[in-house]
Amino acid sequence: MMNSRDRVLTALERKIPDRVPTFEVAIDSQVIDAILPGADLLDFVDTMELDAVAVRPNVDRTKIEEDVFQDERGVIVRRTTQDYLEPVNTVIKNEKHLRRFEFPDPHASHRLENLKKAIARFKGRVPVIAFLRDGWSEARDLHGFAESLSDLIDNPGLVRGIIEKAVDYYSELGRLAAELGAEIAFSGDDIAGNNGLFMSPRHFSNIIHPAMKRLYKNWHDCGLHIIKHSDGNLEPILDLLVDTGLDCLHPIDPLAGMSLEKVKKEYGDRICIMGNVNCAGNLVFGTKDQVVQEVKKCINVAAPGGGYILSSSNSIPRSVKPENYIAMIEAAKQYGKY
Repeated sequence: MMNSRDRVLTALERKIPDRVPTFEVAIDSQVIDAILPGADLLDFVDTMELDAVAVRPNVDRTKIEEDVFQDERGVIVRRTTQDYLEPVNTVIKNEKHLRRFEFPDPHASHRLENLKKAIARFKGRVPVIAFLRDGWSEARDLHGFAESLSDLIDNPGLVRGIIEKAVDYYSELGRLAAELGAEIAFSGDDIAGNNGLFMSPRHFSNIIHPAMKRLYKNWHDCGLHIIKHSDGNLEPILDLLVDTGLDCLHPIDPLAGMSLEKVKKEYGDRICIMGNVNCAGNLVFGTKDQVVQEVKKCINVAAPGGGYILSSSNSIPRSVKPENYIAMIEAAKQYGKY
């Protein structure tokens, strides 16, 4: 019988493990506490026997007011109703600001402290994922979402410059994470929504795709496997995404009309697929039995031949019923055996 590390790495290499792996890249703290009162993420992964754990770099933040902070990039962020910090200002408005801007020191002593703790606890039995970015989200945060979309057309050099600096930063973070013992990099940049891509396929191809490809090569050179995340309908650029060198695509968003069956059929021989139990559907509004049926359907569609990881269609937000998430984990283990 495989352990979680063997199981996940086998799936990422598009081979057949002993059973379908299951884990989440983000689980809301209130859901964790409802299931295991007082537990942190590492305790939860251990107790629930999830197959991987994703850990973000540590970022220092200075409190400005209640639920409002300034992070090391100079970005002011506000805590939302989820475990999420939403940017409320921009720090790069023009080329002059871009030339002056530097990302926080990736070598700072605190930067990978949480990653070190996870590796010390799980190394050799549960793969530790470095939760990083691939550039577009930094343009969104530092220059503004609407501004970055407009400047893909009006000032592409500025957007490209931000993304290239981000690639350099996350390349180094990935290298440091791999040296510590992380085995997977998770790239969490949304490039689409329910209505389609945020930008045209041409702008993705010309500006974002080359940067992702460079970053992923750097990560692969460090020995990291790569899971790429984006919500939304990615069909117009699936070939380009596969061309970046990613090992796994997450989460095949059902709310945006993505078909797990179609992606498995057309790309399952080239990439691992991760998803896609609807985290805004049965996990929130359904019964435990409905969740189990959805899990079984995902497994039946995507597990044959290997190369499949079962997860939610994004993450486990606060709105998910704890008992439904437990049902999802248990069903994955029961019905995901090869």
